[in-house]
Amino acid sequence: MSTILRVPSRMSLRTAKVLSLIAPTGLMLSMVAGVVLLNADGRVQPVFQILRLVFLATLLLLLGVRRSQSANTSEKLDSLLDVLERAERERAYRKSHKVVVYGIFGLCAYATVARGGAFWLPDVRGAIDIVAGLAFIAMGLPAIILIWRERQVSDDE
Repeated sequence: MSTILRVPSRMSLRTAKVLSLIAPTGLMLSMVAGVVLLNADGRVQPVFQILRLVFLATLLLLLGVRRSQSANTSEKLDSLLDVLERAERERAYRKSHKVVVYGIFGLCAYATVARGGAFWLPDVRGAIDIVAGLAFIAMGLPAIILIWRERQVSDDE
C-alpha cells in the first residue's frame, strides 16, 4: 500500500469554480476581440494583449492548485493516485476530448458556411491567435472538469 501525498489547497472550492469560469471565457473573449478590433496598423491592441496574459496566468494558476492536481500528474507519480482518483481523471479526459472534438467540428462547420456566405472570418494571424487560445483552454479543461466534479467538504469531516 502506497502513501498518497496531499498538498493542502490554498484556494477554496468556490474560488476555484469561479476562476474556472472566468479564465477560459475571458481568454477566449480577449482572443476574439483582439482579432476583431485590430489597431490601424493591423496589430492587436495592447489592452487585449494584457487581458490575454492575465487570463492565461489565471488559467495556469488553476492548473497548479491541488484541486486539479490529479489531472496534471505525470506517469511517474501515477501510482500515488488511488483507483477512484484515476477513474475521475479518466472521465475528465473523456469529457474534455468530447468538448474539444465538438468544438473543432463546430469551428470547421462555421468556417465552411462563412466561406460561402458573408460571415466574418479572421485573417491567418487572427486564426492562429484564436486557435492558440483554444489550445490553452483545451489543456486546462480536464483540471476544470475535476474542479467542478469535486464535492464541497464540510469542516466537520
